[in-house]
Amino acid sequence: MIEQIKDYMVSNFQIDRDSITPDAHLFDDLQLTSLDIVDIAMYLEDEFGIILEEEDLSEVSTVQSFINMIEKQ
Repeated sequence: MIEQIKDYMVSNFQIDRDSITPDAHLFDDLQLTSLDIVDIAMYLEDEFGIILEEEDLSEVSTVQSFINMIEKQ
């Protein structure tokens, strides 16, 4: 699961693969914007066949938080 997230972030946001760790903060460490978060969420919904609620996205702060949301589904 994390490898799919890494692949997407590397190819779409030109983030160094080694910097994408579960504890990496999406805004501070990876320099993503709220629009980037929505983009990633849409990818995850398509990739894993899930639906992520808007209020869940407001709680996303790390790569691990995306993983937790997927596992919760």
